[in-house]
Amino acid sequence: MKNPPVAIVISTYNGERFLAEQLHSLASQSMQSFDLYIRDDGSTDSTLQIIRQFQESSSISMTLLESTGNVGTLKSFEILLKTALSHEAYEYFMFCDQDDVWFADKVEVSYRAITRLQQHCGSVMPLLIYTDLQVVDETLQVLGESFWRYFHLNPQKNRCSDIAMQCNVTGCTMIFNRSLAAAALPFDSKAVMHDHWLALIASALGAVDYIDKPTLSYRQHGNNVSGGAPKFNVAYIVRKARKYWQNNEFYEVLGRQIDQADVFVERYASLCSSECLEALRAMTRLSSSSISERVVSAVRYGLYKHGLLRNIGLFFWLLKPSAGNRT
Repeated sequence: MKNPPVAIVISTYNGERFLAEQLHSLASQSMQSFDLYIRDDGSTDSTLQIIRQFQESSSISMTLLESTGNVGTLKSFEILLKTALSHEAYEYFMFCDQDDVWFADKVEVSYRAITRLQQHCGSVMPLLIYTDLQVVDETLQVLGESFWRYFHLNPQKNRCSDIAMQCNVTGCTMIFNRSLAAAALPFDSKAVMHDHWLALIASALGAVDYIDKPTLSYRQHGNNVSGGAPKFNVAYIVRKARKYWQNNEFYEVLGRQIDQADVFVERYASLCSSECLEALRAMTRLSSSSISERVVSAVRYGLYKHGLLRNIGLFFWLLKPSAGNRT
């Protein structure tokens, strides 16, 4: 490969505890045909020092973007992706979190999968590949070999309506092509998160596929900037059931997804299939429709979450008279 076809982008923020391990895992990749773009989002610890030390000692081509202060995860990744996309050499892009550890073959496995998908679909269509993750604690002790099983997620639910309701595509597992990067920029301020935004676009306008194995250790700790979640167990269900009685719970659970679907439809309606567009428009009406209309729309357009228990909770929220209130 004459030019690195992949750009990996990392947004950091007070990541001194785990960043060095992540950078080392990038330096140990079996496929080194990538460039690295890093932007720090206003760290107050030694994160920048760790980055500069790595830049001096590593043979990886790395660009450290000038920081404009703390702009948040969504905006920081937008700046990084826009910068990388401005270089025509890159065919594919990957997001990287500061606190994980990539398996040695992650870039290679992901690259092979996206090139196979592109051979089938062409390069004009927005394309995205995502993978499973191994769930670990702060010390990299394995909590679960499969993120999808650990959190009861179904990777096969990747239609646009599925992803709009609940995203099962984790940003740090993604590899995607230039068409998707270009279509996604700029990120809308109402996007739930950068990975959710890109996954929704790819599922609606292009093609999405997954690799049914983990490609990284996904570290769970008390200070995850993005990602991370409590284990989906009885205690989690009890906490959510208690919150159900709050008048604003419906908006808290689905409000951000509905807002994202609304701006998505406004921006991409002319490019969507009629099936996808109808489902997303039905979703945008969930917070303002009558109880019967909400239930009918959910059933008709498959506006569900993952798993029986989540969907039982969803239908309780849909049946709640005050579900449309946004307080």
